[in-house]
Amino acid sequence: MLALLIGPFATSTNAEPTRVHRYAIAIDDELSIIRVRACFAGKAPRQLMAESLDAASALEGATLEGAKRRFEPNGTELRLGSLPDDSCIAYAVNLIQSNGRHEHGGSPTRRVGGDLITDLGMWLWRPGELEPEEDIEVRFDLPAGISVSAPWRAISAADGHPTYRIGHGPFDWPAAVAFGHFTERIVDAPGVSLRVAILDGRPKVDEAQIADWLRRAASCVGTLYGRFPVTSAQVLIVPGARGSEPVPWAYVLRGGGPAAHFFINQRRPMEEFNADWSVIHELSHLLLPYVQSEDAWLSEGTASYYQNVLRARAGMIDPHEAWKRMTDGFKRGMDRPAAVTLTEATDRMYRNGAFMRVYWEGAAIMLLADQRLRARTQGSQSLDTALDALGQCCLSPETGWRARDLFRKLDELTGTTVFAELYEQHVSSAQLPDVGEAYRLLGLRVSGDGDVVLVDDAPQRADRDAIMSGAGSAARHTAAPPLPSSN
Repeated sequence: MLALLIGPFATSTNAEPTRVHRYAIAIDDELSIIRVRACFAGKAPRQLMAESLDAASALEGATLEGAKRRFEPNGTELRLGSLPDDSCIAYAVNLIQSNGRHEHGGSPTRRVGGDLITDLGMWLWRPGELEPEEDIEVRFDLPAGISVSAPWRAISAADGHPTYRIGHGPFDWPAAVAFGHFTERIVDAPGVSLRVAILDGRPKVDEAQIADWLRRAASCVGTLYGRFPVTSAQVLIVPGARGSEPVPWAYVLRGGGPAAHFFINQRRPMEEFNADWSVIHELSHLLLPYVQSEDAWLSEGTASYYQNVLRARAGMIDPHEAWKRMTDGFKRGMDRPAAVTLTEATDRMYRNGAFMRVYWEGAAIMLLADQRLRARTQGSQSLDTALDALGQCCLSPETGWRARDLFRKLDELTGTTVFAELYEQHVSSAQLPDVGEAYRLLGLRVSGDGDVVLVDDAPQRADRDAIMSGAGSAARHTAAPPLPSSN
């Protein structure tokens, strides 16, 4: 699924739209058939788009309201041609009978007990682009006892039906909507309200404990610069995942707004959830705006770096353990000569499953950025402060970035050339980053058995300690609730 790149300095309008297209969405009692009535304000679009390649096979008829005119999909396009102003069309989508052969991770349509998680791209046919004065309002008409979880911005409706505005994000950014017998709850942490839906599972998920787990994790990520990077996010908890870990699978999506989906093994003890790294990793993705998939090394590297740093700051692990885990990650990702560049490795990882190099080379670049920023500014700037500045200017949920452009922006915000230098040195090179000099300056020595020794008389010992404590950055202003230690 390819994301449409928006210019990195594009901004969304905060003005109230003057043309609002209205979509009424209904789903049957079996959570199998979605029926959509789309009414266009003024001039109707000449075509509608769907994100999923399976959308055409799931579509069961699309007609112009009040006429016999039918529309047939052509791949991911539904050509409407010239319609009268203020036209409405109606269509139905069979969610269950679609073959789903193009759903590869992301947001697959599937049953979860008596609930359903749906790939939004299978059933939302919408204009490919919206003008600044346009928006789409989505209103759900649900069977009794059924709730919905959606990634968009909720608005109040006089009739009480769940209603949202979808905004100006690209139509082909993946997203998911869940329907089921859950009650969406708000989990608050400093600066953010997580809209959490826990889907059906056997045994039943302990919802209070999962809510507390999410609250602590969001509070932990929020310590980076005193607030969570986004003010609201959809969170789906999908039980029944197989594996020996509490969270065998998780991801972040950006279509319609920030969203984090966790596929959990609810049979694992809560102590394992509290000690697990994946929730911090996934929420740390939100420290950056959407980064195009070709540059996933940047988003995954940032999350891999902070999954250890932030857990140390929260007391989940001690600084020595955090450095040891990071060093082990570098070894897993970079223990053999590279045959391709980082760009090529990123492009290939979805086909060959070689994620470790991409994740951990990206993390090494972020460590080097952090170490160099602290050294060149005598500790007044760091990766924390750079991301803080980025969060204040450039986290639009409707804007996508390439890594080169994002690194240029970080240099502009820090008044340095640290990021451009690292990009040129490592992204288009088959030479793996050497963290040895950074380790020497920070006072980190790797022993023969792979352990990490913290050296006292190192030039940047204070920076090393600050990385894992958050001292000297905005992180010190907000303390996360203590987390149980995994030691």
